[in-house]
Amino acid sequence: MANMGKAEILHQIKMAEEHVRVVVKEAEEKRKQLQADGKRRALEKVEAADADLRKQSDARYGEAKRATDARKQAVLAEGARKAQALVLRARTNSGKVKALVLSEFERAADA
Repeated sequence: MANMGKAEILHQIKMAEEHVRVVVKEAEEKRKQLQADGKRRALEKVEAADADLRKQSDARYGEAKRATDARKQAVLAEGARKAQALVLRARTNSGKVKALVLSEFERAADA
């Protein structure tokens, strides 16, 4: 009976060791899975933050571009208005210049 008791005890020890190995292996697999899940969630958060940052950056760039384009159009419109005023003044002065040149020519011809 003493031998049977020892054999039974050895068998129980081996069974307990096998159970411990299985539990340790399962725990290791669970740890690896949790790490992988954590890395995946962290990567998703980083990607979401990057996307938000790009979205904000694009929005600010768009606002700045629209403001710059509006200012550019205002400057171009002002330049066109001034150019038109110069053309009108030149046309007005052209008649006066022609009259002055003709008058000077006639005076020179009469002399």
